Amino acid sequence: MTAYNHTGLDNIDIQGEAREALPAGCITEEENALIRQRHPIPFYTPNIYIRIGLFILTVIIILFSLGILALMRIEGDDSFAVLLIVVGLICLGMLEWLVYSKKHHQSGVDDALLWAGTSLLAMKIIFFAEPITFIVQCYLIGFLALYGALRYIDRIMTLVVYGALLCIVFKTGTAAGAIGKAILPFVVMGVGVFLYLSAKMLSVNERYRLYRPCLVIIEFASLFVFYAAGNYYVVRELNALISDPPMSPGAGIPLGWLFWLFTVVVPLWYVYRGLMKKDRIFLWTGLLLIAAMIFTIRHYYHLLPVELMMTIGGILLISAVYACIKYLRTPRQGFTYEETNDRGLLENLHLESLVIAESFAPVTPAPGSDLQFGGGSGGGGGAGGQY
Repeated sequence: MTAYNHTGLDNIDIQGEAREALPAGCITEEENALIRQRHPIPFYTPNIYIRIGLFILTVIIILFSLGILALMRIEGDDSFAVLLIVVGLICLGMLEWLVYSKKHHQSGVDDALLWAGTSLLAMKIIFFAEPITFIVQCYLIGFLALYGALRYIDRIMTLVVYGALLCIVFKTGTAAGAIGKAILPFVVMGVGVFLYLSAKMLSVNERYRLYRPCLVIIEFASLFVFYAAGNYYVVRELNALISDPPMSPGAGIPLGWLFWLFTVVVPLWYVYRGLMKKDRIFLWTGLLLIAAMIFTIRHYYHLLPVELMMTIGGILLISAVYACIKYLRTPRQGFTYEETNDRGLLENLHLESLVIAESFAPVTPAPGSDLQFGGGSGGGGGAGGQY
């Protein structure tokens, strides 16, 4: 399904793991060079600065081209809608040509063509499709983004698909009446759990190895969605937005105590599980959501002045960090405070078989050698025969 060469994508992962393993002393410089030689990357992938520059330049070219064609168009909204479709399809066609013929991969040009093509088609769906309902628009945009995510392994497109799915769930729940609105937070929680478990299961399947970057994004998003669906602030404000008749200011929500408990416990549980299970996704998400927890509490309960609350929070944070440093000086659960070159991949390295295979690869004899073998005979348990 992906437009990129599968072997080239695998070689990117292999070279990336080799770069991680080299500073850690898992492989030698010679083995790293041999891995790079045996597993070349065929793509054009410039550094981040050139990538940004090419992205901006490509977007400018597309906008200028669209502007010139718009000036030449026939008057009327229908003609402009057709122009959006034509230019969008041209961008996607150019993207296929660049990926197939010029081997572009995350070069900036392919990113710009992908987003320009899909954005123009999405504009046609949103602004020039009046009879289409909101849910149908979400379906069309979701399928369009799903094409970009599957075909070009785009992480942000994956988030767009996730967002379209949540919009469909939210709109369906609010249209289901009072019961649908009441159970909507729990339905969204269930969607987050289901998508997290699905992404986790697919990420360990070798068949879907090329889509692991997108699956990691789904895991992150699912943890955030699960917490947001039970966060008191989110539930209360959305309930006030969709309730009929409108809620009075300061009014509570049903099962408010449960959502308050959820708001406080889930981020702490994320951090605890991340430490115990050596799961960086849970750990990073939990640390970020602790800030959301504090914001929610502060929004409804002004216990102390802001300056004093910030001071106390800083003291508690420094104390917690110091305690973690003391605790992790001895490696525990795969974590340590000691400096390491590991950026999240060393615990999953599978380079041993690769290095062994490269070490035992056939060696071509040096050219120009005059050393010849043959002509002798020998056998049995003693020394005999001719040399």
